Amino acid sequence: MTGSVGIVSYGLYVPRGIVTAAALAHQFHLPVEVVRKKQGFDRKHVSAPGTMPSDMALRASRIALERARERGIDRSDIGLVVYCGSQWKDYHIWLMSTFLQDRLRIPRAFAFDVSAMCAGIVFGLYAAKNFLIADPNLRAILLVGASKESYIVSPRAPMSQWMDNFADAGVAVVVARDRSENLVLASDFLSDGSLSLAPVEAGGGARHPVYPAYARAGQVYAETLLPEAVFRRRMDAVSLPNFVRVIRNSVAQSGLSPTDLRLVLLNHMKRSFHHAILEEVGVPADRAVYLDQYGHSQSADQILALDLVLSAGTFVEGPVVMAAAGSGYVWGSTVVRWG
Repeated sequence: MTGSVGIVSYGLYVPRGIVTAAALAHQFHLPVEVVRKKQGFDRKHVSAPGTMPSDMALRASRIALERARERGIDRSDIGLVVYCGSQWKDYHIWLMSTFLQDRLRIPRAFAFDVSAMCAGIVFGLYAAKNFLIADPNLRAILLVGASKESYIVSPRAPMSQWMDNFADAGVAVVVARDRSENLVLASDFLSDGSLSLAPVEAGGGARHPVYPAYARAGQVYAETLLPEAVFRRRMDAVSLPNFVRVIRNSVAQSGLSPTDLRLVLLNHMKRSFHHAILEEVGVPADRAVYLDQYGHSQSADQILALDLVLSAGTFVEGPVVMAAAGSGYVWGSTVVRWG
């Protein structure tokens, strides 16, 4: 289909390490039922200490590239490598994308990193589509994300405890022009800079350079620099309407209505908020995936959820919404006509 842009393949790497709800409840001094019922997960996947974000990104990328080759897109067709995962990478001032480009042997591609936080893949699909439309010399793009953010949440940093569902994973997606399947349709995004300090990982920046005493003092965890009452009041006011707005806009711009949606893929979040979004959009709960066995793996969530239903055979084709919120704070939604 000339001029169309579609997902050719994807790859996932989910580490074998598990932290159960019971273990997490003990660590954070919470009732286990709060973790299971309210926060909404029975377990999450965590990587070994020596496993780097780049390791998980490479594993996912190799799977995606091999699957793309089977569908007619070779490594030599990749003209752009974009890292759109967690900004807590192997190194602080460092391009993950160029490292991946070298290790994956894609020497003729251009590579860069972009950050939309946990909305990374949602934004990456939008960006990839527009790059392919704008540049006739591009045939295919590799989007890559990774998260090791389970390591930057700790009871030692009280304002990080609401992020205790953070988990680890790697994700990669190959997107190409002139496709007839898995078409990337419309997207919508918005941001709220009043929440730009919620949360941050302060160590390593110009304001708080890393040095041994600083790290030993336990300041390497994510934290919310806004007063807690301000943060929670603002989030309660804007997050649900912002999610609903970007989903509705992306669906309408795709020429669809919420009743047309076959699948809604959201970041992992507390169970009540997940259901509130679906209710406001007007999508039944059985058309969504809740990642209670995985937690929140940053930009991998939507592809992980898609893989679960495709592998189970409970979803085959139809319009899919991938929607996410990312700290900073951003909201985004991209529609894909799968199949």
